[in-house]
Amino acid sequence: MPAPTCASCHAARAALRRPRSGQALCGTCFCAAFEAEVLHTVLAGRLLPPGAVVAVGASGGKDSTVLAHVLRELAPRLGVSLRLVAVDEGIGGYRDAALAAVQRQAARWELPLTIVAYADLFGGWTMDAVARSTAGSGRSRACCTFCGVLRRRALEEGARLVGATHIVTGHNADDMAETVLMNFLRGDTGRLARGGGLGSPGEGGALPRCRPLQFASQKEVVLYAHFRRLDYFSEECVYAPEAFRGYARDLLK
Repeated sequence: MPAPTCASCHAARAALRRPRSGQALCGTCFCAAFEAEVLHTVLAGRLLPPGAVVAVGASGGKDSTVLAHVLRELAPRLGVSLRLVAVDEGIGGYRDAALAAVQRQAARWELPLTIVAYADLFGGWTMDAVARSTAGSGRSRACCTFCGVLRRRALEEGARLVGATHIVTGHNADDMAETVLMNFLRGDTGRLARGGGLGSPGEGGALPRCRPLQFASQKEVVLYAHFRRLDYFSEECVYAPEAFRGYARDLLK
């Protein structure tokens, strides 16, 4: 059976059927729709005011790569300028390759890139050093928890270093669902009560943060990267198998 015609342009053959709407679209029209939805998220939520200097948390992975590419496309309409900020956690055999992907993106898209390292910010500590210090202590599963706290601080420092007024991260809808389930399983009523808004207003002197991809599924993020032929790093962090998030992810599948 031949593929249906794209429901948007009515010319090209459809390449996919969107999970939420069931709409059959060609790759070009899907990417345009994806970008329009991110634009709507930013404008409707008043996430990035005109004139904002936006620090994009760039890991080299699919989510941050798609986020940076989409915002680069939308920047003229939003009236914002972008800076890539990458964090070097000090994970041997993993982070160097991911940072290389970020450097290629920065060069290709002509975006300024700043890399901040745990070792420089936290007195020589790296994630490998943290992992060694917790090995055999019963706290090895906490590596990702430690890393999350340190990474948030490092991204804040990097954003301030480049003069950013706002921070954006590539969390997608799947990530948000996992976070809600994790908080439920932990009985963290405080975080559950705060909900999963589009971002944080920057309380306590912190820069405002937002998640423009929050309503985009992981599947559609991957499809966008595919159709736009984006170069990203796809290997999983060596410490990820120990993370509690993986348990929540398995439950949602």
